Amino acid sequence: MGKVPAYMVVHDSIKMKIKDGTYPVSEFLPTEPELEKIYQVSRTTVRTAMEILKDEGFVEIRQGRGTIVLDSRATQSLNKVTSVTECLRRRGFDVRTKSMYIDIIYATEKLGKELHQTAGTPIARIQRIQLVNEKPIAIIKDYIPYALVPNIEHFSGKFNGLYEFLEQQYHLDIQSAADKVFAKSADFAESEMLAIQPGTALLCIQRVCYKDENPLFSDDICIVGDKYELSISSSGRYK
Repeated sequence: MGKVPAYMVVHDSIKMKIKDGTYPVSEFLPTEPELEKIYQVSRTTVRTAMEILKDEGFVEIRQGRGTIVLDSRATQSLNKVTSVTECLRRRGFDVRTKSMYIDIIYATEKLGKELHQTAGTPIARIQRIQLVNEKPIAIIKDYIPYALVPNIEHFSGKFNGLYEFLEQQYHLDIQSAADKVFAKSADFAESEMLAIQPGTALLCIQRVCYKDENPLFSDDICIVGDKYELSISSSGRYK
């Protein structure tokens, strides 16, 4: 194996200290000269490590003031179609699926309308709990017309990221999504699955994914509220 570059050694060390609270959110990191002495590296090495941490969303570099630690909660942008799993992985978290169960149900009127299917159409339902660093963070349910994913029940427990799996295994090209976002309090069953207290705030996302304006599948996601946030950018004024 090749030697790990010095800037990645510095990056990994500082990232770990941010995650374990050694460098708290909203506090400044040691100055560049101080980091040079701590890690016995050059100014260029420190700056390269800081740029990577900035790109990952862990820090903000403020000219003339220093580098401040940002909230390291996963932030999902709603300006591009991405899944919870993909978002968490980009932030460097270890993501694993627990207790996946896939069965076949039949579309209700509501679900059929959402997916442009007639009531009674076979629908693949995927239920799972998503773990981050071995701690439960989300309950996820997905609904896909079975005709688009034949035999998907045989893949239960064999994938973590649904979007990537659907694109690779079934060649479903996800082009756009419509989201409904709201907050709720965890009920008893949800609190048991997520190892939290009943009444804990959950961030809920109900999403329909499309290709060429045709619905492919829908997501129903509940995430522990203090571990995840959404980012939205708008352009133009609607009056």
